[in-house]
Amino acid sequence: MQYVHTCYRVLDLDRSIDFYVNKLGLELVRKSPIGDDATNAFLAVPGDPEPRLELTLNHGRTEPYELGEGYSHIAFVVDDLDALAERLEKAGGVDFESKPHPISTGSRIFFVRDPDGYRIEFIERSV
Repeated sequence: MQYVHTCYRVLDLDRSIDFYVNKLGLELVRKSPIGDDATNAFLAVPGDPEPRLELTLNHGRTEPYELGEGYSHIAFVVDDLDALAERLEKAGGVDFESKPHPISTGSRIFFVRDPDGYRIEFIERSV
């Protein structure tokens, strides 16, 4: 078994691609139409040979999706949490749920929300 990707449904594909590429630093691997009904965008962490995030735009959808009670977040490990938080603050338009802070494991974390409200955790692991 191999983990392939996570998929989110979004309301504005260009806005979401801009957020994940220009603010978070992911790479757009490809956009693919699904007939006339939807368009998928696949994004990867630089250096990862496989895209791990799929964004799906269902054409004609105008109402926000309910995120559900079971969904929590996706997470990325980063080398310098403070530098990332500062870069995102300077970029503007990023909804911070928390600022960098330590957790019981000795690691540090913070959360942001993407344009559709999905939570993203960034982790700086303790050495």
